[in-house]
Parts: sequence; C-alpha cells; structure tokens
Amino acid sequence: MKRYIILVLILVLMCICTTYAKNQDAFINALRNCTPYNASGDMVINGVATSTTKQMQGWNNGKCTYKETLIFNGQQITTVCRFSKPQIQEIVSVADAFDITQKYTEEDIDLSSTEAVKNNPVAKVLGKYLQDPDVCTISGMD
Repeated sequence: MKRYIILVLILVLMCICTTYAKNQDAFINALRNCTPYNASGDMVINGVATSTTKQMQGWNNGKCTYKETLIFNGQQITTVCRFSKPQIQEIVSVADAFDITQKYTEEDIDLSSTEAVKNNPVAKVLGKYLQDPDVCTISGMD
C-alpha cells in the first residue's frame, strides 16, 4: 500500500509539473493570486495513459483551494490542496527562481522519468505539501 501511495504522489507531481512546464505563467499566476484556473490533458507517464484535470478554485476560509483529478488504469484519484498564503508564497518563490534559472540554462524541464521529477525543485516543494494531510488530501485510492 505504501508503495502505491508513493506512486500516486509521483504521478500527481508529474501531472502538476507537466502543467507547470507547459503553462508556467498561467498556473503560477493563478496560484500566486488564487484566481480561477482550469487545465486538462492526456499524457503517457511511465507507459501508463493518464488523463488529468486541474482547477484553482479560489479562496475558501482563508485557504486557496486547488483540485486535481487524475485518471490512470481506469482509476480516478482526486487531490485537493488548501494552501495558506505563506505556503503559496513559498511555492511561487521556488517556481519563480526555477523559471529564471531555466531561462539562463535554456534547458527543457525534464519530466521523462519519476527520478527526474523528484529532482525538480517545483516538484519538491509541491511534494512536501502533497504529503501533508493538513494541506492536501488524496481520495479514490483503493
């Protein structure tokens, strides 16, 4: 079960990072201001066809609500994160610094494997919160 949870966390991180890589400004600006944002798409991650839908749902009780639904192997997993302002500031700061670094290195963001994603600074900061049940909840795992 623990291995399955880790796999799901990595899949969620890969989907978030893929959205970040493709729509950096839109995603980060939506998070920065907790304004509405919607994105969806299909991708193959480690040979598994995956579909994802992401939504920034705005402020609710002083927390910015982000929801992602991931479908792979016929299973639907929903992640809901409720970020405080300081948490948003941390995530956005890491993303901004990474974006500046990427502009100077002129390298593409590597999302080719779970190892590459785990070494991505944006994935690391998001992973910290994905593993914190006070911030993010993951449902739909059997």
